[in-house]
Amino acid sequence: MNMMKARGFTLIELLVTIAVAAIMATIAVPGFQSMMASNRLAGDYNEVLSGLNYARSEAIKRREAVTFTVDQASPWRYRVRDADNELLVERNGRDNRTDVTTTAITFNALGRRTNCTAGCTITIAHSNGNDSEMQVSTTGRVGRSP
Repeated sequence: MNMMKARGFTLIELLVTIAVAAIMATIAVPGFQSMMASNRLAGDYNEVLSGLNYARSEAIKRREAVTFTVDQASPWRYRVRDADNELLVERNGRDNRTDVTTTAITFNALGRRTNCTAGCTITIAHSNGNDSEMQVSTTGRVGRSP
């Protein structure tokens, strides 16, 4: 008797595989959403940091005061200006989930911060509750707040 070898999956095997996949997806999705939110916050932090560094380097290069200002919090937008010209406008085009708050920060011809007496703090807050702060020192260096 010539019996053909059975190929494929049984219905039970298929149902068990789908159930295991559904359980794994249920566990993985919240972690993935958290990772996406933290990556979005890190991206916005780096974007604002590059704007601050650009303003400082332009002040040194031009030998004149250059001001970094966040003029719109959500969706955030910042501007870099010297006395006469707007040098750079950058905005967050992805979503309205991140707010950036600060006052105007002016760098002089030596790259030093001139207009904040108690220290300049920039807060980048995400709608999921995560936030990050950066501090501009009197020497013009930008770093994370402790």
